[in-house]
Amino acid sequence: MFFSLRRLLHSAAYFLASLATLSLFVVVLMLAEALIFSLTGDSASMWAMALAGLAAAVFFSPIVQSLQHLIDRIIFHRQLDTLETIQKLGAGDLAELPQEHVEYALLERIAGICYRRTVVLDERDDDGNGAVFCYPASAVLPPVAGVACPDYELILPISRREGMAWLHLSPRLDGWATDDDEYQSLQHLARFAAMSLEHARLSHQQSQLARLDSMSRVTGQLHSHDMKNRLHDLAFLAHHLESGKLEKEELTTLVGSIRKVVGRMQTVMLRMADPNAPIHPKLKLCDMAILLQRYVDERLWPESIHVHVDFPVLSPILGDALLLQGVFENLFDNAVQAMNKQGKLDISAQVKGEFLQVDVRDYGNGMSARFIEHRLFRMFATSKEDGLGIGLYLSQRIAQAHGGEISAHSDGEGKGCTFHVTLPLCQDTAKESLNKS
Repeated sequence: MFFSLRRLLHSAAYFLASLATLSLFVVVLMLAEALIFSLTGDSASMWAMALAGLAAAVFFSPIVQSLQHLIDRIIFHRQLDTLETIQKLGAGDLAELPQEHVEYALLERIAGICYRRTVVLDERDDDGNGAVFCYPASAVLPPVAGVACPDYELILPISRREGMAWLHLSPRLDGWATDDDEYQSLQHLARFAAMSLEHARLSHQQSQLARLDSMSRVTGQLHSHDMKNRLHDLAFLAHHLESGKLEKEELTTLVGSIRKVVGRMQTVMLRMADPNAPIHPKLKLCDMAILLQRYVDERLWPESIHVHVDFPVLSPILGDALLLQGVFENLFDNAVQAMNKQGKLDISAQVKGEFLQVDVRDYGNGMSARFIEHRLFRMFATSKEDGLGIGLYLSQRIAQAHGGEISAHSDGEGKGCTFHVTLPLCQDTAKESLNKS
């Protein structure tokens, strides 16, 4: 398939080794003849011939190997070495990286090992479903899965449990063409890279299962008799505060807040027991402008957080107010933590076609586009040191149960983040909105 310059030069090493061993034969023969002549006085000896031939035979193979190794070091210093490749790919430490960095780190290592500028791993099926990973991030993506792309010199098929994948490699940085030997080495590299990636992914899955098991044990403790008693005591306290013995008007608001907290705690506990349990919203006609304003007003915000709201007259939706409250409280919590409890928080809503869109924008830590695309709404994905990584996962499931979704955008780490919650309008309202637009 490819002209093997390396194989040709390795063959030439045998010719050079023959010349070297011939020279060695002559030198050993002359030295042996001189030694034997000085001892016996004979000018020629079979022993000298035998000794010279033995020396040539012994050193021929090492000379060939040394010459081939020298050729590789000088000309083919980027030629793949199996052991070195395994060490550099590092299947073990790949599993220790954050899950959203695994594929990128693997491709970066492959690029360095193969001396290529661009590497793409295409895991799409024939229908276009699946992911495409590339190094660097600005690389040109192959338009069709499994089909060679003009921007890449090679496409290597990889067999996986989930189906086929393809590794695309750009031309070598030194301009050398790929020969048969290197192509075979690259095929081995692709297979080992696939095994390394599968190992890293399985390790992360096992880690997630372990976290889920730990969370289940913690949830079991939360459901214990003592916790239920504490909730009962809190509700009992609210009852006595409402009895009239304390007459301050603020207590009425306090009582309502306490009861809402109790209700939220019970709801969260039930949902945390099984994050994957089916969600069945109790849909009622909701005015989101009123609900959002209520969510904002009833929340106890840190003093250094300045909330700016923009809720115009909005078309109604069909939603579960309690479930939606959990979604927005989670987004508010995340925003406050991202800004270290200080800064400006913008909350706005608008009608877009058949959907109502609520935007929650903070000016805090921000996130990378890779994290948003591959990890943000997955279970256990979190950028917080003490986070469980369940809040956004559940919030997304609640939004989807309403027929909507949550998306996010950030200009990068340190540049804040905006979450977009889209919820479908009532069917009649959506038609009116489209007619107006």
